[in-house]
Amino acid sequence: MLINVSFFPFATLHPCDKMRLHNKQLVGSTMQIVKLSLATFLLIISLSTTSCRRTSDQVWDDSRTATRHVSRGVRSLGGKHGDSRAVQCRDQFMPYCDSEQPMYANYAPTIEEEFIPLADLNNEDEMAMADYVAKQPRETPGDPGSSIPGISAFQDPSNNATWAGIFRNVGFEYNSNLIKGDENFNTIHAVATYMKNNPNVYAFVEGHCDERGPEAYNLALGSRRSNAVRNQLIQEGVNPDNIFTISYGKERPLFLDHNDLAWAQNRRAEFKIYQR
Repeated sequence: MLINVSFFPFATLHPCDKMRLHNKQLVGSTMQIVKLSLATFLLIISLSTTSCRRTSDQVWDDSRTATRHVSRGVRSLGGKHGDSRAVQCRDQFMPYCDSEQPMYANYAPTIEEEFIPLADLNNEDEMAMADYVAKQPRETPGDPGSSIPGISAFQDPSNNATWAGIFRNVGFEYNSNLIKGDENFNTIHAVATYMKNNPNVYAFVEGHCDERGPEAYNLALGSRRSNAVRNQLIQEGVNPDNIFTISYGKERPLFLDHNDLAWAQNRRAEFKIYQR
């Protein structure tokens, strides 16, 4: 005769029945945990595949950028990170002396440093090995006695038929000052070629950001972006005395919309041109 144990109190069950009932409950709980874990795993996979899709061009640009930085790191480990040299006085520290013919065509810094004026220190008697940093221009535009006017005299290249197709904006990814993409490098190459062929042309590189983030942080990020472009132009042989930088942070957006498309256009380095 079959007896339904559900009508009897648990305490009256035979020990074997108690064990079977306990095992059945344990198996049920385990299956629920397995189902919940599987559902969570599938949800994570679904989110990762839908939110991180990248085009083949983006993957290729990132790969090339990573290759450049890895190569730079390998050269640094091998002691080939730049034209470092021992210096004993201030005059020897500059890439060329004022009395000699400028050697900026052969001057190619290998690191991207922020262009920050530093106070001179009294270290004439000390020797040092220094990494090369992009040389500061000899004149500051608009200063008393400077032959170069202030930035207000520099023109928007879009108003000049010749300059408009050369001095185009350089775009940046979110929260980055790395120069990426064939379009950006082609723009910088075209600017470098024009400025080398026209030594009477001077350029201000303006660093801009989108509206997100604190004002001070965006000013610093804009400075890094403008100097990244300046360093790249100097690497391609442009006279350092012909390129100046300024950061506007998020104060001068191209578009006032609050969306990804507008923000992408506002993250840029922009040129202003002066010709003697």
